Amino acid sequence: MKKFYPSLSFLKKEVSTIWITLALAAYFTIGLNFVLASKIYKIISEAETVSLLFIISIPITFVAAFTIILTPFVSKYIFKPICAFLVLIAATVNYATVHFGVIFNQDMITNILETSPAEAQSYLNAHLIVWFLLSAGIPVLFIFLVRVKYDSFVKELLKKLGLLLGAGLVIGLIGAAYYKDYASFSTDNPKLIKDINPVYALVSTARYINHHYVTSPLPYKVIAGDAKRSVEEEKYLVVFLVGETARAQNYPANGYQRNTTSYTDNIDNVISFYQASSCGTATAVSLPCMFSLLGRQNFSQPKADAQDNVIDILKRAHIQSIWLDNNTGCKGVCDNILSTSLEQMSEVKCTTSPCYDEAFFQVLDKKIESLNGQEGIVYLHIMGSHGPSYYKRYPPSFEKFKPACQTSDLQKCTGEEIVNAYDNTILYTDYIISEVIRSLKKYEKNYATSVIYVSDHGESLGEDGIYLHGMPYAIAPDTQNHVPFMMWFSDKMIEHKKMNIKCLKEKARTGGFSHDNISHTILNFFDVKTRDYISQLDLIRLCEDE
Repeated sequence: MKKFYPSLSFLKKEVSTIWITLALAAYFTIGLNFVLASKIYKIISEAETVSLLFIISIPITFVAAFTIILTPFVSKYIFKPICAFLVLIAATVNYATVHFGVIFNQDMITNILETSPAEAQSYLNAHLIVWFLLSAGIPVLFIFLVRVKYDSFVKELLKKLGLLLGAGLVIGLIGAAYYKDYASFSTDNPKLIKDINPVYALVSTARYINHHYVTSPLPYKVIAGDAKRSVEEEKYLVVFLVGETARAQNYPANGYQRNTTSYTDNIDNVISFYQASSCGTATAVSLPCMFSLLGRQNFSQPKADAQDNVIDILKRAHIQSIWLDNNTGCKGVCDNILSTSLEQMSEVKCTTSPCYDEAFFQVLDKKIESLNGQEGIVYLHIMGSHGPSYYKRYPPSFEKFKPACQTSDLQKCTGEEIVNAYDNTILYTDYIISEVIRSLKKYEKNYATSVIYVSDHGESLGEDGIYLHGMPYAIAPDTQNHVPFMMWFSDKMIEHKKMNIKCLKEKARTGGFSHDNISHTILNFFDVKTRDYISQLDLIRLCEDE
């Protein structure tokens, strides 16, 4: 009877450790480095002259390099598990880089490791599963099924030395023959090192582990230890909406042709600050940075972890603070105040996971009333426009822009469908902002009120083949580091702060604003005096001399 399936008899044969190592090195080079290969091809194709032998030498060099990386792990009990693990990691990185243009630097590793299960689930789709089965499942199955022939300890040691010397010799000979080509190529394209899969991701993970679990934290530094609330008759109430993944380019105030802010357009005293810059391109960086007094240029996670942020300073000045979260947590910035997530609150009823941001309105009044008439600030960490499942961030009734992409597999959608879904999230966030403003109006008898909205970072929607966010700041496109920054002031707040709204709106159009403005503006909102306050970064004082 004729067989209709391939024979697996080859798996019964024993394979030398040398050949299995070379086979895996070749797979890492050819099968799991699509992005690197495509970038190298693009660079070579645009060169005026290039040697054919130099081109052929490139994959040979990478096979030799991966051979050197894998050879130390060629041992009977650890070889297969380690190789399978590396294939799984590389397949995951490969998918993210091919489909979203993600670069796995330390900030991205932090973002991944601090992602909630609900957020991670939004990335799952049929295409991802098929891709993973083909690029990781089959190779891993092969690794565990193939019979590897292990010789005696001495022979295996000699084989390892032989592989290392052989691979090193290959790299040395190629380097000697084409030194000028490789030197020129690497000098002109230093960023390609970030695309070597999975090497760069593993190095970034090692840096993350070193920072969080190995390196001793810096001595704690009290910031604004002299902070005091000046004696004022007026009480202040501020709601600060920390946005998610909203980019400035899709806001009419920044020149966008679509009206994605129709809800706040009709509200007086709303000011939009033109093309504000974010501290980072991922939540794990931007959130701690925007609330620190370090500023983007001086910010580092170890420094931020070892000193007070503006939320801590407000607490020292006896300003009440509450943090409500519908995202992946506050990344440490709210550790010293009352904080909770919507999912942890029994009184919040949601039909989706995570909740739509309108679920905040089920508890916002209750939290404000818990201030017992004292002044304070309530932070709402919204889900906003978090991708790639943009269509899950807003109720169907807010699908104004159609057709909208209805999958997390953005490759299956047209550019127009992706932008439509994304713009619907911006529109929905604008609705949330407008409702927060309306909610505060009923407290104007007892408080001077204000609303702040700013996004943590932006988003790429396929421009130049790049999706999502998290690229290194130095090379990130403007779509990832230009964010919307809006403020609303009640009439009582304007009167008490002696604000020139007309002038402030004009100044807001000049640009040059960033997350660095946030902490110092908040301090002024509550009349907190400290020597660490910088008036030049205070947005309320932009028109002080006008």
